[in-house]
Amino acid sequence: MLKRALSSVDNFTLYDLLQNRRFGVEYQPIVELQSGDIMGWEGLARFYTPEGESLRPDLVFDALHVDELSLFNIEYQMKWLQLAYAPKGQDLFLNIDPHAFALFGQDERNPLLELLKGKPHLVVEIIENSDANDALYSSSMSSAYKESGLRIALDDIGAPNSMLSFEILLNMDYLKLDRSWIKNQSKDNYDHLLQALCHFARQSGKKLILEGVENEEDLHFARQLGVDYVQGFLYRPLFRAERA
Repeated sequence: MLKRALSSVDNFTLYDLLQNRRFGVEYQPIVELQSGDIMGWEGLARFYTPEGESLRPDLVFDALHVDELSLFNIEYQMKWLQLAYAPKGQDLFLNIDPHAFALFGQDERNPLLELLKGKPHLVVEIIENSDANDALYSSSMSSAYKESGLRIALDDIGAPNSMLSFEILLNMDYLKLDRSWIKNQSKDNYDHLLQALCHFARQSGKKLILEGVENEEDLHFARQLGVDYVQGFLYRPLFRAERA
């Protein structure tokens, strides 16, 4: 049983969402910077009230974190949905909650592991961590998916209130730079740190994705950095949405 609710998602709304599967998925394109071609898609969870209004996914997942089994159940259903409606013929990036994965851990019977393994077009996104325990969960999860033959991306690098595990960073195939780098590009020393991250990625054969690209100015910043791919609201007309 859930023990608390957040201000925007009360327990009645959350219960209705779970019971009636008021779920959806949105696919956002990941675009190759040089050619402008779509390289792949990120599948994102979407949730709705009985009236059809959107609920903020982060608030829903925050509420679910007080009940590990409910969190796992929703995470599994969302991954199944994201796989079912995904655009064909291109890579699919899926964000997996490390706390949900940790419920069954690296056991090969873990349903979240069984669901995704054997699908070479998938890239599993690891959420950048906010504390040491999260880093351990993320490290364990990335190792399990790597051993299953999947590629791994580290999401939200540089986001506020986050920390960076060097062990996780070293094992990634893709590095996704948080949109805050665009906002803070003129601040002292930000550029030095960002250039160092980009240099590390190029030298170690990792692909760079800049998130939060909203306009031509942001696209120019991406070209200056020399990232491989971009993602953001600049490509909103290409977004795709599906309901369960």
